[in-house]
Amino acid sequence: MISMPIIPISLAQVEGPKALQAAATPTAGPAQNESIFDQVLGRAVDALNNVSEAEMNANKLIDDYIAGKVELSDVMLATSKMTIAVQLAVTTITSAVTSFKEITQMSI
Repeated sequence: MISMPIIPISLAQVEGPKALQAAATPTAGPAQNESIFDQVLGRAVDALNNVSEAEMNANKLIDDYIAGKVELSDVMLATSKMTIAVQLAVTTITSAVTSFKEITQMSI
């Protein structure tokens, strides 16, 4: 049985208030000019890439199972991880879009 590490997938890398404070603190170098929005967007893109990697890994294991190289339990575990990651991504994106729409419709 091939054991694969569980890759933590958290959309936008939400790490709590300490992470936001660290992101808001000016740093030296090129990251100093980045806004918090740019940093969060970059983390969201990285998280979506992780979801894509989970999908590619599941597809590879399916192909390997068909070829007789891995067990069914490995395939089922990988596809379950991928399904959960996709559901998390869809839910988070839907929430973000809904929040954005609410913010843009607020009267000033």
